[in-house]
Amino acid sequence: MTQLTMGAEHPKQTFVVSLLMFNGFLIALMLALAKEGTTDGIPPITYAFWQTFIAGSILLIFSLHEKICLNKALMTYFLISGLSGIAIPNAIAFFLVTKIGAGFTGIMYALPPIFTFLISTSLGLEKLKVHKLTGLFIAVLACAWIVLQRHSEVGEGNVLWYALGIIIPIMLSIGNVYRSLAWPKGIKSMPLAAGTLLASAFSLGMFGSLNRIELAATEFSINAQLLLLTQGLLTALTYFCSFELQKRSNPVFYSQLGAVAAVFGLLIGIIWFNEVYSMQIWLGVLLVIVGLRMSNRTSFSLFKLNLNSKDISLKK
Repeated sequence: MTQLTMGAEHPKQTFVVSLLMFNGFLIALMLALAKEGTTDGIPPITYAFWQTFIAGSILLIFSLHEKICLNKALMTYFLISGLSGIAIPNAIAFFLVTKIGAGFTGIMYALPPIFTFLISTSLGLEKLKVHKLTGLFIAVLACAWIVLQRHSEVGEGNVLWYALGIIIPIMLSIGNVYRSLAWPKGIKSMPLAAGTLLASAFSLGMFGSLNRIELAATEFSINAQLLLLTQGLLTALTYFCSFELQKRSNPVFYSQLGAVAAVFGLLIGIIWFNEVYSMQIWLGVLLVIVGLRMSNRTSFSLFKLNLNSKDISLKK
């Protein structure tokens, strides 16, 4: 019986790890498209608004067959998930890029695994294991090293800007844990992703309006509008996979998406932007892989709750 249970669990875990890899690739591709869009002159907040609005609308259309009651609890979930996971981190990042550069801002997106692990252990969701914490630290430091090698503009700046930057990984980590704990019962990933994206678009729209940022996409060129549409389609797929990964794993495992996306970002940079990287960067990639492998050495426990609940329901 034990052997049969382990045999059934292993393919599911393999699927979740594959989903992590695929989701990381989609995020890296999404960021590459964003680089193209903002380089063409689209304001970052405007780009993020249409990206989330189009993606949320697409997922909403495909979720119309789902019978969902929009109650106060669900609306709260959408709002907190959208603010903590997308709107607030992105708004801060777009602001800090102009103040202290893309290098430091990029490092902030590599830190959520550490903060998520600390929050999860403090809440009793994760056991404090030395090998897991060590592996996460190695992966995060390797990501920081890669970013520092790619961006030389990380330099002096107002201490307040750097303190503000810490809010990015904290908010992302809070979002990771919150989505797992507050996941509404009986609701699938697609409508949850749609609601979160639309809540984020609403927040970004409000932020843009308050700061007098032009949101109308009609003033952009045809190529820019096509790019926004493509980004919206890609973002819809990315967040659908993201919520599926969140449902099938736990907050700490999910938070490693940033490290995976960083590695795929290098490969896309070579193929798409003809970028050339030094041996130091490839050393960083190797350390990211080593760190992730170390932190997931006992990955069977990551999916224990989800798998057990499914096994029980099947037996019934």
